[in-house]
Amino acid sequence: MNPFSSGTRLRDMIRAIRACKTAAEERAVVRKECAAIRAAINENDQDYRHRNLAKLMFIHMLGYPTHFGQMECLKLIASSVFLRRE
Repeated sequence: MNPFSSGTRLRDMIRAIRACKTAAEERAVVRKECAAIRAAINENDQDYRHRNLAKLMFIHMLGYPTHFGQMECLKLIASSVFLRRE
């Protein structure tokens, strides 16, 4: 298992972002998570696709760009395997 594919859980990422004291710390956490998500997308990792998209939705709500995950979202919607969409 690749360490970038699982990354952190959504809850842990939210806690890490909320624990940041400055905007620069928040940007660093978001940048690190986005890099891990991009790596998982490039590896075509199916197992954590739903978790990564949940993270991207949260990052998008914070106002950060998440355009790199648009096709991944469409792939998940079009997936014929229901378990991948949970």
